[in-house]
Amino acid sequence: MKIAQINPGHMAIPPQNWGAVEKIIWYYYLELKKLGHEVDILNMNELESGKYDIVHTHMWNHALELREKEIPYIFTFHDHNVYLYGKNTKIYEDNLLAMKFAELAIVPAPFLIEYFEDVPIYLEHGISLEEYYPIENNSKRLLCVGNNGVSANPTFDRKGFRYAILAAEKLNLPITVVGPSNGNKNFFQKHSDLVKPHVEIIYDATPDQLKEIYRNHGILVHATSIEAGHPPLTVLEAAASGLPVLTTDCSEKLHTITVDREVDDVVDKLNYVISNYNEERNKTLDSVKSFDWKNIVSKLNDFYINVSKTDMKSVALRMYNKVKKLNYDNVIQINYINGPKINIIGHNPENYNVKFIDKSNNEIVYETNFPTNSWAAPNKKKFVDWRIVITDSKNNVIQRDLELKNKKVMLYIDSSSIGDTLAWIPYVDEFRKKHDCETYVFTFHNSLFKEVYPDVIFVDKINDFFDYDVVYRIGWYYNLTDGFDKNINQTSPITIPLQQTITDILDLDYKEIKPKVKEFPKYKTNRPYICIATNSTAQAKYWNNPTGWQELVDYVKSKGYDVYLLSKEEDGYMGNRQPNGVIKISNKSLEEIGSILQGAEMFVGLGSGLTWYAWALNVPTILISGFSEPWQEMQTDIIRVINTSVCHGCFAKHIFDRGDWNWCPEHKGTQRQFECTKSITFDMVKPHIEKLLKI
Repeated sequence: MKIAQINPGHMAIPPQNWGAVEKIIWYYYLELKKLGHEVDILNMNELESGKYDIVHTHMWNHALELREKEIPYIFTFHDHNVYLYGKNTKIYEDNLLAMKFAELAIVPAPFLIEYFEDVPIYLEHGISLEEYYPIENNSKRLLCVGNNGVSANPTFDRKGFRYAILAAEKLNLPITVVGPSNGNKNFFQKHSDLVKPHVEIIYDATPDQLKEIYRNHGILVHATSIEAGHPPLTVLEAAASGLPVLTTDCSEKLHTITVDREVDDVVDKLNYVISNYNEERNKTLDSVKSFDWKNIVSKLNDFYINVSKTDMKSVALRMYNKVKKLNYDNVIQINYINGPKINIIGHNPENYNVKFIDKSNNEIVYETNFPTNSWAAPNKKKFVDWRIVITDSKNNVIQRDLELKNKKVMLYIDSSSIGDTLAWIPYVDEFRKKHDCETYVFTFHNSLFKEVYPDVIFVDKINDFFDYDVVYRIGWYYNLTDGFDKNINQTSPITIPLQQTITDILDLDYKEIKPKVKEFPKYKTNRPYICIATNSTAQAKYWNNPTGWQELVDYVKSKGYDVYLLSKEEDGYMGNRQPNGVIKISNKSLEEIGSILQGAEMFVGLGSGLTWYAWALNVPTILISGFSEPWQEMQTDIIRVINTSVCHGCFAKHIFDRGDWNWCPEHKGTQRQFECTKSITFDMVKPHIEKLLKI
């Protein structure tokens, strides 16, 4: 047979870097040629009608183009986003139509058969056992491989890097994360708390480099949320290289260890694999043999033979002949998922001019021209009062304005920090009041707020951003050139109060609002106590006076008070010793910590989340800090101790390097390093303690 495999884009095949579909097409090509077929890999514009017995395409738009040209085809679906977005979308309808018009439709995961109305059949992915093979090594180093994110949210942890990295940290194991820079760099910029000493990040590994990486690691952790391929190529490659695999339910008949997207479950399963390593490795290597590409392509060859019996070169599509040709109107799709995007789909050739206009000042933010089956989007992702004006070649004009009233709006707080969440949550309700919209919010700490913000809908898990009419992401967003991404953070966040970050993104008037937190029962004890938190996320945030905390504890205890230490870090963390004489509070939930704070006479902390928590709970609070300027944090109901006579406020002048624990941008490595808080003595704090405790 003469077979044409259609290149989904214009990437080289075999791919030199990332390109899963291109990899699959390449192995189809190699194995089909071994079976004696004449095989070409073509771009769509190179395909000649009537020349091939089998035309196999891998993109819905190519499939529908073939249908219009009356060229019979086989279609394989590869796009996990279609499942993520749901059935009530144009992209689902297009893929389903591509399947229904196909001589044969194939999906690489069984769950997709029912999802697409039982139209397609299942054909699994394969692996080249000649290229991916194990070597003897004693490595227990963990590995993650993947291009993270989804199209609607490029920094969503689709591949489960967080669970693997935090589990590795708990087990004191090194871990390597491998993937393309165009996806994973953005992920790690937004999730910079995962850039830790035990984590090695590798970008843009070549295929040969990736094979060596597999062979020199011990266990693959693939806690993925969704895959179009069951099993996915990454899991097959790791298994063939001799790595036991921890993954969510996506491996079908390949032997893997099923894991939930929870750190503790990953830890438990890793402990099991490490204890039974050789047994698990052997089971994995045995089961992967059936996935050799020669076996998979043998099944594909049988499909081709059955289809070719209908003489694809001369017979028009069965489904095509049963369906009346319609001159469909082009469909204009507009969504506001992290900024506006317009997509015009259809079969009528047309050219459009599109203007994205800021109605507040009538500024044309972005203007472009494009044909049917194209899309456009401005770079701005913050709130803009958008007007979109679409003009076709006949000067027909369509105008669409952003209307939020009664619409479903998701505000996605893209930070797990309790401090950031507390700072920003009041303005979610302010946004609701201003726009009279159905306001949804995602945070990592919903249980603290659900009761006290009853008009806001708190979402614990987002399955599909397209469930909402509008989505805004809230956080600090960086770019690789000039610091902060002005398309989201229009004002550099280091030049405004932390709370103003969200009002800047959502175009709200800024005024300090103390967050509401649900009430907790006060912790009861026989002795009065105060709470302290000595740790934070960088040394610059610490009280670096070597005797400060100990003097404070000794003094407060001498007055008859216990001192509860709330920091979760262990003694000696990053070289920081805890003061003697404290009662260490460990393994408590935020709700339990809230109860302890509510029972305290006062709280003394740093520029950290626990200080924001104590402040929100109306606990008398002393903030000891020098790395930030006073205006960057809360202003009311707070006692701030700062020494402005020495170098201070670097956090308001320099972009913080989260990867440098000892970040001190002006005096690092000198005697003046951290002088902002080294110079704060206990005598500067003592009068405030005496005032609050009335001693």
